Amino acid sequence: MNASAVCAMTMQDKEVARMSELALTPKEINLMKFIGTKEVAALMGCSIPVARQIMRRKDFPLVKCGKNLKVMASKFMEWASTRRI
Repeated sequence: MNASAVCAMTMQDKEVARMSELALTPKEINLMKFIGTKEVAALMGCSIPVARQIMRRKDFPLVKCGKNLKVMASKFMEWASTRRI
């Protein structure tokens, strides 16, 4: 792909091109979705500070992105189905 073609691509096209280079299927991409503190709080029906406390537990599948707390959606669902809080 030449430089002018890359400049003309939209952000979404660039993301699709990048994902195709990684050879990931749409199902695999969906499984790798990450959710943050707000989404965890909404799914658990608790406040954001309580969600942060839960996400800092040793058994929680936490991924830190700088100061941001993230969790892979599939791992969160697996963790939530096996844990009793």
